[in-house]
Amino acid sequence: MVIENGVHVLVTYIQRYDGLSWEDILYLDDYTNTAREKDATGIYTARGRKEIRMLTNALGAIRNSSHSTADVCQSFYTHGLVDLLMWRLVHNASTANSNGGSVLPDASKPWREACFRTAGSLINLAEKCPDVAIKLASNRNIIYVLLETWGGTNAITVNNERNKKSLRGLPLLHLGLAAVLNAAAENNALEGGLDNIMIQVLEKEKERKKVAQRREEERKLRMKKATLTTDTDRSECRSIL
Repeated sequence: MVIENGVHVLVTYIQRYDGLSWEDILYLDDYTNTAREKDATGIYTARGRKEIRMLTNALGAIRNSSHSTADVCQSFYTHGLVDLLMWRLVHNASTANSNGGSVLPDASKPWREACFRTAGSLINLAEKCPDVAIKLASNRNIIYVLLETWGGTNAITVNNERNKKSLRGLPLLHLGLAAVLNAAAENNALEGGLDNIMIQVLEKEKERKKVAQRREEERKLRMKKATLTTDTDRSECRSIL
């Protein structure tokens, strides 16, 4: 196999673990390429712990690279990275939430940071590559994972008055996540369409933009008034002199 570029190197490394869950990797035998049976002690192999660290580092490099140009992001997609990362998130999430979507593993799992880096990479890629956004938008479980990565558990709770209030504390909607949600809504990529949680997130962002726009207009008006006041004061001073 001929390695084309740095993107190809990173994708090939991730592909090395294809078909192995996070836990399978942690139980990789020190002398073979197979995962040994989990025993009562639950002790991971030395090789497994090292492999998880290396994979986490590689995912960090991918996340950093996904901040690059649209061409780089498209290259990641062309080399099949998105499918690999989607599989790793969907089939290796800890549990399902009340809405049927996967959630990120808790702090007790050694692969938690790797999951966050995986999800972050997908969000960044979706921002600059429409193909990635449409691909992610077709998988409801993936959307839930990305929502939780962005806004925590408040972002994936059931729609009620209490949770509407909790959305107020969410950060600005990431452009990549917005691209995914909009692709799901506008391109009919998501079977069954957007649910209440996804609609709430988009509506909340629209409200935030309206508020930000109104504040900016008010700021410009205050500056204009201040400028007019200053010009008037100068004119009065010149007339006195």
